Amino acid sequence: MEAVIESIVSKLRYLGKPQLEVVLNFVDFLTWKSGPGLLSRVSDSEAEISDSEFEIILDELADDSIKNMGVNVPMLSDFAISREGIYEEHP
Repeated sequence: MEAVIESIVSKLRYLGKPQLEVVLNFVDFLTWKSGPGLLSRVSDSEAEISDSEFEIILDELADDSIKNMGVNVPMLSDFAISREGIYEEHP
């Protein structure tokens, strides 16, 4: 197990900051996924956030997504995100 960890750490040293942030997000996801009991230990009052805090988190997520994807991300057309566009190949 230690050899695997050392191998991962040595390879991480060659990544740039954007790639390291992606790896960190992935590790956070795996940690969350492997420990669903963690969320149950947080009381409901601790888990709740205000609407303004939620908006701030969403804004940060959108900003991070744009930063990681770059400015040349193709946009979907209105038709592509419409009900007709989503189900056009289904009878």
